[in-house]
Amino acid sequence: MIEVFGWVAAAIGVASNLPQLIRILRARTSAGVSLRLWQISAATTGAWMVHGFLVQKAQMQWPNLVMSLLALLIVVFVLRDRRQAIAPQLVLPVVLAASLTGVELVFGAMAFGFVIAVPQLFGQSSQLREMVSAPDLSGVSVGYLSIMLLVQAMWFTFGLFTSDWALIICAGAMTVVCTVNLAVYVVRHLRARGRVALAV
Repeated sequence: MIEVFGWVAAAIGVASNLPQLIRILRARTSAGVSLRLWQISAATTGAWMVHGFLVQKAQMQWPNLVMSLLALLIVVFVLRDRRQAIAPQLVLPVVLAASLTGVELVFGAMAFGFVIAVPQLFGQSSQLREMVSAPDLSGVSVGYLSIMLLVQAMWFTFGLFTSDWALIICAGAMTVVCTVNLAVYVVRHLRARGRVALAV
């Protein structure tokens, strides 16, 4: 049963990137979207893919490969929208993914869980900073933020049932930060709607 739960988490995880990609394409803007978040997402999902092979959990292998590719696609769209060079901005995801994988190979899964949590938490925190300071959140997908919270909570549960310390440590911390991100978006969105209603 827990294996099926893991596959559901993986499927939702893969789908989690789609709302943000669709939002950028429809809105034709990356306003409020954190480039760093998506660079880090591309790197960490690549490292989680390798972790999946090391612990022999198919739920973490191919789904994370797909998520890494989708994150890279979002990075490219953000860079094009902001008229920035693409190649230099791909160095961070590649170097970070290789470094994270190296930590797991040398120090093991528990160390990997602590270390991979750092860039993921940084990425989510950069999205939080962007949402707090940006005058416009029209490029941010509430669907992505909601699904991200759900997926992290599911991976945390999967980690508990499979005794995967990397998941327990990282997904537990991510669940907290994703909750804060979603709450900030909802508050900003409600305030903006309130201002529009008052102006009318």
